[in-house]
Amino acid sequence: MEIVAAREPDVTSAADCLAAAFADDPQMAFFFLGDPAQRQALVTEFFSILMAARLALGMPVLLLKSEGRILGAVMGYDTRRPEWLPAHQQRWALLQQRQESMASRFERADAISEEYKPRKPHFYLGVLGVHPSMQGKGAGGALIKAYCDLAERDPVSAGTFLETARRRNLAFYERCGFQLLGQGELGPGKPFWCLFRPKAVRDGN
Repeated sequence: MEIVAAREPDVTSAADCLAAAFADDPQMAFFFLGDPAQRQALVTEFFSILMAARLALGMPVLLLKSEGRILGAVMGYDTRRPEWLPAHQQRWALLQQRQESMASRFERADAISEEYKPRKPHFYLGVLGVHPSMQGKGAGGALIKAYCDLAERDPVSAGTFLETARRRNLAFYERCGFQLLGQGELGPGKPFWCLFRPKAVRDGN
């Protein structure tokens, strides 16, 4: 297995992998309500848009590959926060039109993130997912280390920030050097945690 920088031809396979990884994720269930079968298609398109937009802007997108097969992905932003290109903004608008009130649910998550994210320049880890066949085998740890290493090498970055809606992820992220900054609620009984790994911290795995 190897961790490599993603390229545009990887988008479709990577989006399929991430959709499988997030099949039962509470954050995806919050963003995309309704029938699980329909949700899978929406989640796949969601990850496809995110990855295509970030690649077009030169943002960090890393893949875990084995014999050409994509088994995991991690992506987000470096210390810059550039505007999406018009083509990706249009795809996003079309996705929002497919489900009522989706935009307001994303705004809720953004509001919680905005409250706790560091004010200093930092990397943002927006998506980390591993195919179900590889979960529990160290793949997620390898991806997050590779991503955080990018932030470590960036002279401007203060560290790496992320959010999660899954309680069991907290211990994993803490082992990877992340510290809890705070939490909010996406909705009643739907907690949303914000964590940060300062630049000087190393993995505890």
